[in-house]
Amino acid sequence: MQITRYPVTIDGETTHIGTAGELAIALDVLQGQRDRAVLEQLRDHLADVMGGAQGFARTLTSLAPDDQIFLIDAIGARLTGVIREARFLRDIFATMAVLEVEQKLLATLGGDGLRALIPTAEELSEILEWLYGECDHQALDLIGTPHLQQIIRHASDLAVVLNALNAHGQRDVIERLGWARITHFIRDGIDLALTLRALPAESSAQLLTEMTRERLHALIGNARDWEYLWHRLEPAEAKLVAEKLGVTYAA
Repeated sequence: MQITRYPVTIDGETTHIGTAGELAIALDVLQGQRDRAVLEQLRDHLADVMGGAQGFARTLTSLAPDDQIFLIDAIGARLTGVIREARFLRDIFATMAVLEVEQKLLATLGGDGLRALIPTAEELSEILEWLYGECDHQALDLIGTPHLQQIIRHASDLAVVLNALNAHGQRDVIERLGWARITHFIRDGIDLALTLRALPAESSAQLLTEMTRERLHALIGNARDWEYLWHRLEPAEAKLVAEKLGVTYAA
């Protein structure tokens, strides 16, 4: 495939850049002194120059935070097409160390872009693990409750997402899903153990409150499930389960 190259002139000298590799060389030669001037001249063509997620990631790592934000803004609506897959978005976030850059990347992708890139709970969890501060809330808000409900369909889905979040983010997901949906995910003692271990302490108590004694008896229907559950509960959770079942708890 023929590569289109675009002229960039710095201090009277002109070079032509058509790939992220060529851009990286130019930026390296300038040693950060004229990065913005290069990016400004390529602005309308940066999405094409990136060529894909690897080129975009390589370019980001060679730029200062303000220029990273400029690059993201310049690519704009084409950013989803440049990144293409959740695993590339995860790797990009893993290299970032500045909150404002993460916020800009999320905002530029927007809800439509994030939903297109993140079709599973596992992929969502891998991305959430690399977000700073309130970026996890920003991501969840952009993705939206309907998409969360679409991709979190089992106790294992819920557990993997909750385990990627701090307590505030966990409460956000729980509120968006609702207790009726969460209790519906739980089909046996193994699902119950997964869910209780992933939930913050106060939410574990709430989950057990939502479940009747008869439901718990039905879920923990055999010795294997009971042993699996019991060995994975925190002491406070074990005490609550025992009280709900009407059995004596011994720590």
